[in-house]
Amino acid sequence: MFSCMRMRLLLAIAVGLSVVTIAQGQAASPGQLQVGVGRADITSPTGYYMQGWVRSDAVLRGVHTRIEARAIVLKRGSQKLALVAEDLNGIAGGVVKAAALRLANRGFSESNIIVSASHTHAAPSGYYPYNTYNTVFMTPSTLTQQNVTGALDPQLYSFEVRQLVLAIQRADDDLAPGKVGWATTTLLGLTANRSLEAHLRDYGIVKGYGQGKVSDDPKGYADTIDPEVQVMRVDKDGVGPVGIWSTFADHGTVNKYQFGFYNADHHGAATRLVEQRIRQLGHTPASQDIVNAYGNTDEGDQSAGLTRSGPAAADYVGRVEADAMMKAWEQAGKHLTSSPTLATRWTRMCFCGQETAGGPVSKTATPGLPLFTGSEEGRGPLYDITKVPFEGVSSPTTDPLDPAQGDKVVVPTGMFSPGSTPPAVPLTVAQVGDHLIATIPGEMTVDMGRRVRGALALMAAGHGINGVQLSGLANEYLSYFTSPQEYDAQHYEGGSTMYGRESSVLLLEQLQLLTKALVGGTPAAAPYDSDPRNGANDHAAPFGTGATSATATAQPQTTQRFERATLSWQGGVKGLDMRVGKPFVSVERVGHGTYTNDFGLEILWKVDDNGLYTAEWEVPRDAPVGSYRIVVQANHYTLRSAPFRVTVATTLSVQGKEIRYPDAVTNVDLTYRPSLAEGARLPSGTSIAAGAAHDRYGNCNGAPATTSGARTGADASADPAVCAQSVSRPRVVPVHQSGGHLASTGATPWLAGLGLALLLSLGVLRSRT
Repeated sequence: MFSCMRMRLLLAIAVGLSVVTIAQGQAASPGQLQVGVGRADITSPTGYYMQGWVRSDAVLRGVHTRIEARAIVLKRGSQKLALVAEDLNGIAGGVVKAAALRLANRGFSESNIIVSASHTHAAPSGYYPYNTYNTVFMTPSTLTQQNVTGALDPQLYSFEVRQLVLAIQRADDDLAPGKVGWATTTLLGLTANRSLEAHLRDYGIVKGYGQGKVSDDPKGYADTIDPEVQVMRVDKDGVGPVGIWSTFADHGTVNKYQFGFYNADHHGAATRLVEQRIRQLGHTPASQDIVNAYGNTDEGDQSAGLTRSGPAAADYVGRVEADAMMKAWEQAGKHLTSSPTLATRWTRMCFCGQETAGGPVSKTATPGLPLFTGSEEGRGPLYDITKVPFEGVSSPTTDPLDPAQGDKVVVPTGMFSPGSTPPAVPLTVAQVGDHLIATIPGEMTVDMGRRVRGALALMAAGHGINGVQLSGLANEYLSYFTSPQEYDAQHYEGGSTMYGRESSVLLLEQLQLLTKALVGGTPAAAPYDSDPRNGANDHAAPFGTGATSATATAQPQTTQRFERATLSWQGGVKGLDMRVGKPFVSVERVGHGTYTNDFGLEILWKVDDNGLYTAEWEVPRDAPVGSYRIVVQANHYTLRSAPFRVTVATTLSVQGKEIRYPDAVTNVDLTYRPSLAEGARLPSGTSIAAGAAHDRYGNCNGAPATTSGARTGADASADPAVCAQSVSRPRVVPVHQSGGHLASTGATPWLAGLGLALLLSLGVLRSRT
């Protein structure tokens, strides 16, 4: 009896001390870092042109993945820094300026906000104050549709401002004592350089367009890309890990314009998987948001989309990126600090014809001919007609009217459209702990990125900087930034470098000056007097909220795994019925609650010009069999489908001694599935009866098959009963195994020691009773 009382007393003391320790950790001590995370939905109405493809047949007709703004706010003493990543093609400097003004009372300004775009090409066009980047050209199939004037949409612009503000506000409201730590991993084999001949110019190797090979690079494949996955881990004391700021050089072009839905591309899978895994491994409470603020870096000539297309391929790419990010996240847990250096320097730099180490920059933003036939991932409307890319086309002489443009074949649109392109760009360098972040206001190529990182590392040498990372497509968009040698090749990237051959050199030199000011503790140079809002007003009325009621027009039917359950209904136009920031389409497992919703990857919905909606759920290979409903929760109505059955799949096939899943169909299937069936069971013999080849989830071959080598056995119309079993089990979620180091739990070493002592005490007490 006495022993039991002692044991309860010891446990009570332990719990009390734990509570005290955690409670004390919530109050920031002087100089201690505070961290916060937040997000906002930036999915706008349907009907917008897709940013990046510049063609009027690239229209957003629905939503596959929500696009979001994810924010991390760091605060130490009076210094604040907001690091934001948005699922957009680029960042409009006017949006950042307007958001900073709205956040001024919280201690934010343009000088301490870094916003990077993921560079997805499946986000809307029309929010840039400079009309060059709103321009959309007609195509042969859409001759009456275009936006050649580059007109800004005031509602979309205002929406982008408000949602960026909301993401940063939520992160700022989430501030609490915490830690940060940095780590880097290497990811090879996923991306490729799309402009090898231009890249080879950096080594003095001159080859015609299409003639270069990876083996021509003196340093090999790894030199043709930026393989670094950089992660800044963020943990909260007493709560656990709450997210990462991450970068990897990869164009958002796995999904092509033919897949006409809002989509975060490969970032969509990477962000969601990392957030899911961090929550699982860190045991972070459900009430605490977790964000993977995954923007982009020096991706100008690199892409995973050269040989891959469609949402299932984008899911695969994102999964590979997520694995690399989680490895870095684990490593960063070994380097967490609650007292990192936090400092920024900011300025605005004009392109005013200045001299650089290599010569002058131009005063006029002018595109070159290669811009107009597009890049390798998706050519433009002009290429549709000519079938000839203009890449590699240069002038035999320097432009006499603008020598700074070098041998570019000048298309003088900028000369006749003053104010169509930013005359100046913001630049920021920020120190967080032992790493330096430098912003690039556009798309920088891999070799130019290396030059910038190397120059800044040299400038910061001896000042506690152990790593330099570029935040690309950040705080403004001014097309591309190539090395002077790459510019001379006049590929797509060089033709899209707006202020001439030495544009990137000027950028590098100005970032060096900012870095010198930061490490030396001196002010940055005064910013050039230019307002990036360019007259745009961010006070337009919000978008409408859609129809007040809806009527189902088609109900979902019995659906096998891998196939799609579909619900159609009559609602309002332009997708305005969708709730921003809340689920619109969900799948409910009858008797078990919500199974998934449209903030994941498995659901797609679209709407036509008359307000007829169609929602599709791609049933995963491991979804429990049974009864489901599709639920639509709009701004003003709720619609529930009739119940429908989910069954096992009969579409597995046999090829040799392997059981294979059905191949994903480009632009049809939404999510990645492995080629080979998981936990496959194949009977012996050369003839395989229908239903005899299984995966671990009970899916099978619906028709007889053989092991002769041909792929046989799939039959989508077969009775699922042929699989001879009905599997109903929780979904298997792939979890990266942690090395066991979770320095973010908030438990101090002495508390861990107390826990061990208590266990030993309990063991002693138990032995005495």
